[in-house]
Amino acid sequence: MTVVCLGNWAVFAAEAVGVDMRCHAKLVLRLTPFAVLGVASGCVSPPESALTNRMPAPPKPFTNTHPRPIAASQPTTATQPPAVVQTNATEPVAVAASGEVLDPNAAVQFALRNNPMLQAVRQQRGFAQGGIVIARTYQYNPISQLQFFGVTGGGVTNRLSQAHKITMDIEVRHQRHFRKQAAYAALTRTEWEIATQELAVCVAANRAFNGVLYREKKLAVLEDTIKLNEQTVEQVKKLVDLGRLRPADLVVARTELDAAHAQLGQGKAALAVARADLRRQFGTFDDTFAVKGDLDLKVPTAEFEQYRDAALEQRPDLQARTLAATEAQARLQLQVADRYGNPNFGPSFDYNETQNAFIGVQIGGPIPVFNRKTGEIIQAQATYARALADVRQFEVQAVQDVQAALARLAAATKWADSYSAEVLPNLRQAVKDMNKLLEQNDPGVDALKVIGVQRNYLASLSTHLDALFELSQARSDLAAAVGDPAIALGLYAPAQPEAPAPRLLPAPPKKDQP
Repeated sequence: MTVVCLGNWAVFAAEAVGVDMRCHAKLVLRLTPFAVLGVASGCVSPPESALTNRMPAPPKPFTNTHPRPIAASQPTTATQPPAVVQTNATEPVAVAASGEVLDPNAAVQFALRNNPMLQAVRQQRGFAQGGIVIARTYQYNPISQLQFFGVTGGGVTNRLSQAHKITMDIEVRHQRHFRKQAAYAALTRTEWEIATQELAVCVAANRAFNGVLYREKKLAVLEDTIKLNEQTVEQVKKLVDLGRLRPADLVVARTELDAAHAQLGQGKAALAVARADLRRQFGTFDDTFAVKGDLDLKVPTAEFEQYRDAALEQRPDLQARTLAATEAQARLQLQVADRYGNPNFGPSFDYNETQNAFIGVQIGGPIPVFNRKTGEIIQAQATYARALADVRQFEVQAVQDVQAALARLAAATKWADSYSAEVLPNLRQAVKDMNKLLEQNDPGVDALKVIGVQRNYLASLSTHLDALFELSQARSDLAAAVGDPAIALGLYAPAQPEAPAPRLLPAPPKKDQP
């Protein structure tokens, strides 16, 4: 194709200047071997070759299948759970279905499809793919030189002297290889950077989802507090009418009920803020959706070393920094290879005034005396060193994030377990006992004591929700530190302990034995 293009170009130029077509035919035939040599050496690429070459497979830290489980963990179901992240989603959905009920997994998927920030970030992929096309396309075009001289004087047999030259810079130090290596690294780095933003949206959407769950449960506790206080007021009123309690006890009970009503508005306002945060992650204006889920989810049972290795292997921001170092190294090698410039090579044809033809090859190139790109090489070396330092920094940061997330998770788990195992059962029993004593008209029990026990129970119930919310935040921290959103969504279950081997029964005695 290149030979044909050069031939057509030469025909057009010859027709434009009125050169004898027989001379032109000889010129094309003589230039053809040089054009073939240029194609064979890779200096000239057909125009469509840059578009038909395969792009490298993008990284898939989040795929349509369940992510790779951490060691010592098992999926919660026998089959693969639904997708956590769908990176191929290109058609954004404007709003959620009216009245749709979302679980944590569905909420994360919806955010990944509709988050406007992700829609903008994913456009970087096209820019990086354009870099691949640029790298695959040869950087230099042939340079043509056509000279025509009108000749006068004695002994002239050809009044029009001609000189035709086609030259092109030839890369002889593998510059094209380094340029393609940098472009492929840039494309892969872009994919990992997009995956980093997707992971951030996963974690942020899960945090917002848990925030809505937390505020709904806190509001439910306030509503239960109002109902319980209303029951207490009715019970105290009956006892006051029977003369078993004093009117002051009824005043205290009604005061407690009014205080609970005052807190209800604060709880609704906090829920509205939480839902607005979740809508921001969803990228929607519809507020008719409902959420369902639990704040107390399990995380994979694994040691710190296993979480650390998983983070170093699959965190997308760390992989992006690693690819950035590879890209910087390729650009450094390109600068070193290009420090002397490129030789200039091409065929030459002269047809002088005596009708003598000269056919040869013209070779030239820059003389690297004043500039060997020393400054550019130093800058490329500094860029590469900084990229390596960034990789080391993110490795240390990844391990520190895992360490901090596990410490927070352990503290939150201990906090939540203490309430669910000891505090709440004891206070729940105390409320039952106080109500029973009040009904029995125990002389040592009044409304103030009953309300005080109920207040302690409801406050502990609210604090237990705080502990569960802290546990969900620690779980999100661990998911971000490891680079696996399935941890935050509770798609892993702790490894089941191995069942003890059955004890073998003694063999029955033989018939001849007693």
